[in-house]
Amino acid sequence: MKMKTKSLILTFAAAAVTAAAGTGIASATAKKQTNRQVIDRFFEIVDSKQVDRLGEVDAPDLAMVTPVAALKGPQGHAQMVKGFATAFPNFKHETSRCLESGDLISCEGKFSGDHTGPMTMPDGKVIPPTQKHIEFSWAGIAQIKSGKVAELHVYFDLMTMMQQLGLVPQPTKTASR
Repeated sequence: MKMKTKSLILTFAAAAVTAAAGTGIASATAKKQTNRQVIDRFFEIVDSKQVDRLGEVDAPDLAMVTPVAALKGPQGHAQMVKGFATAFPNFKHETSRCLESGDLISCEGKFSGDHTGPMTMPDGKVIPPTQKHIEFSWAGIAQIKSGKVAELHVYFDLMTMMQQLGLVPQPTKTASR
């Protein structure tokens, strides 16, 4: 009798776990994304220029700092993406490697695009299209909370970008002694 009771309990337990898995209860923790998956999705949405989807990857209180501006929330991020999409309609980010620690992820990669539209600078000045291709390295560190980017600091050489656009003279080579 005891063996039948144990067997019956195990059968009910197995059925309950199977039923829970079917409803998503047991698999809820299995769906947690890694920081890398969150960042990959972040850049997928940014590079698609679908600003209406930024809420899927940006925390409501997103704090973003770049060499160009400090931004708040998905609305600030959307404004920046729209500006870059106007100036560089084909822009894209390439992520070469990332390091994760707890809720932080640091990545580096390349940004590229063709300057075929007007570029509005932070001071309001508009730079007409130069028709030039840009490509430069970037690095960033992000804090991920609840599967969304809560804070992001991005670093890139703004001078290199401006030189590639022909807006700032290239450095002169010095004669070696």
